[in-house]
Amino acid sequence: MKKFTVFMILILLLIPAATAATVTISPTKIDPGDTVTVNVKDLSDNATFSLGISAEFDANPGDKFSFTARDLTLPFSLNEGKLSAYTKGTNLTTPALFRAERGETSLVQGKRPNEDGVIQINLDHDISSGTYDLVSLRGEAAAKSIITEMTMLGTKKGPADGTISFALDGVESGTATVAVYIDGSEALSQKIAIGSSSSGGSSGSGGSGGSSGSSGSSGSSGPAPAPATTSSVDGRVSLTGTDIDGAGVLALAVKGTLPDGWSTVGRAYAVTPEDRNFTSPAVLSFSFPAAETTATIARLENGTWSPIPSKIKGDLITTSVTRGGSYVLLVPAAPEPDPTVTAVTTTPTTSATTPVTTTPAATPLAPLLPLLACAILMLARGRRG
Repeated sequence: MKKFTVFMILILLLIPAATAATVTISPTKIDPGDTVTVNVKDLSDNATFSLGISAEFDANPGDKFSFTARDLTLPFSLNEGKLSAYTKGTNLTTPALFRAERGETSLVQGKRPNEDGVIQINLDHDISSGTYDLVSLRGEAAAKSIITEMTMLGTKKGPADGTISFALDGVESGTATVAVYIDGSEALSQKIAIGSSSSGGSSGSGGSGGSSGSSGSSGSSGPAPAPATTSSVDGRVSLTGTDIDGAGVLALAVKGTLPDGWSTVGRAYAVTPEDRNFTSPAVLSFSFPAAETTATIARLENGTWSPIPSKIKGDLITTSVTRGGSYVLLVPAAPEPDPTVTAVTTTPTTSATTPVTTTPAATPLAPLLPLLACAILMLARGRRG
């Protein structure tokens, strides 16, 4: 017994311990056309991986704009993939164009913005490893400030370690954000200043760019800042507040333990960056699934979804949030089937015109047992003789 125990301990010591994936993103400041690298280590297969690339930049209304990730290299594939794009501040009369190109293959989709100048584009497509010539979103500015985001999401297949790289083009001066989510939790969100203006980077990362608004609210020289809104690419979730500069809403796969008696509706959504704190509470709104439905919003804490106070307002369900993190809409789970109820299947009567093939019933074995026993006994006696 002691030898067996020692043997099992040795076997367990030989099994490598599970390690969490690590992500690094560099640099924190680039010029237009410079390369950004995302280093990923110890990323297990079947993990849900999301890469979001967003930017905020100034524009002149009526001018064309583009936000492009060129020569985007993926070291692994993303199965059941989703490509999505979002932009706000786009001309109503001109459709925006989302394009992903790799060699001879192109995925292209155009769409006109809604009345708020918002465009949301979604494409379901497996994302294979390799180098993509470009992933780009183009449009015509309708405002002096443009917000745009492109996201790649899927189930990871391939090497555990690798480097994602891409060159950011089309933005002369502004702030980019590169965010990586793994299994629904933020691995890293990095602000990157683009061009000679360093104020854009500080505005995105810490909210210092909103200092003019905060001074207006604390002093008597100007009105309080008006609330702003940012939405998820699919348009199902939005975040509204006076201190959300640089924040985003990213759709994710649902990972984690649900409370008893509840199930999810659709995907989870992350308010990014995860470590962002709002000086004034923001309102997070989910599209309500149906009228007269019980629902609540939950937040992910240490791998468990915990319901938080929520209010239903028309076709929306809302909650007040003071920090980033992952949120999901919960509805009561469907009751389990009663195991005491036996399903009965009835077979329709065969019509007279339908040919019926019958199979003879097998001969019962029990009546033949005495004969088989006698045969075996006679065979045994014959061998003895």
